[in-house]
Parts: sequence; C-alpha cells; structure tokens
Amino acid sequence: MELSDFTDEDFDAFYPIKMRKLSATHWTPVAIARKAIEFLADRPGVKVLDLGSGTGKFCLVAASHSQAKVTGVEQRENLVRLSRKMAENYKIENVDFVHGDIKTIDFKEYDAFYFFNSFEENINLTDKLDAENTYDVLLYQEYCQFLHDQFDLVPKGTKIVTYCGQDKEIPETYTLVKSQNKGKLKFWQKQG
Repeated sequence: MELSDFTDEDFDAFYPIKMRKLSATHWTPVAIARKAIEFLADRPGVKVLDLGSGTGKFCLVAASHSQAKVTGVEQRENLVRLSRKMAENYKIENVDFVHGDIKTIDFKEYDAFYFFNSFEENINLTDKLDAENTYDVLLYQEYCQFLHDQFDLVPKGTKIVTYCGQDKEIPETYTLVKSQNKGKLKFWQKQG
C-alpha cells in the first residue's frame, strides 16, 4: 500500500501501542492534513513547516499529496526517529524531520506553516505524551508569543493553517481566508 492511500487506522497500526492510544488527541487526521496541504502548497516547491510534528503524520500525508518540501520540527527525539523511519520505509523524499526546539528555526526559510496547537500540552495534561510533560502556563504563553512574533516577521502572502487552536499565535496582519470542520481548521494568509 502506498502511504498516499493510508487512512488514520493505517497510521495507527504502524505506531507503537502508546502512540496509537494518543493518536486521536495529538496526531493530525489524514483528512485534515489533505485539506491543509491543498491550501498551503499552491505551487510546486513550496516550503512548509509543521510546528511540533509529533509522529510526522501531517508531514508524511502532506508530502505524499503534494510537490511541496515539507519539514517537521519536533523536540522529542524518539518521535523524530519514528517519523524518519516511516519516510524511509515509504520512500517519501520531499519530507524532512528536524529534532529541536522551534526557537532554533529560521521561519523566513519557509513559505507556509501548519500548527496543530502543540503548546496545548503545557496547559492540558490529558493524554500526556510522556512523563516530562508538566503544567506550565508561563511556558505556554512564552511559546505562543514567540510564534506570534515569528509569524509577524515573515513576508506578505505567507500562509498558515491552524487546527484546534485558539488563534493567539496569529498576528492581526493575517486574514482568515476560510474555516472548516466546525471552525477547528482555519486557513490564514498574511496581508500586510
């Protein structure tokens, strides 16, 4: 089976048992990833960054459904290894996974961004990813402000898709182009 044909259940079957249990809470559904990349990758070669890529599900779906160069940044090394393994197994070459903090990334190198509220784990400990997860409102606010500031620095025309977010990270210079899935999936573009 080609990865481009994968369903959510197919992805879950590939993951270790703990990751399967967290799938519904933390990993982007295949249908959402397809809608997001359709908006973000409006031309071949677009560079898309997934902020907090987790197991790489969005990146893998997006790369297999577009000609974009999709990069995921994730702070958990075990999840980066898992993502890279899937990309290698399915020979997806237009995807890359970076192990690190988003604060080390140059946002100006990317044309578009995908954000599935990865900071939520700092204020909602339901379905914790690991034992290192702790409740930290200040860290949550710090990352939201950092992301807001970075999005403000990128050029006019930059696109962002958010899923299940509160929009604190989106500067006023962006216009909400459309929303779907009962307002959970939002499509933004920088106007000024």
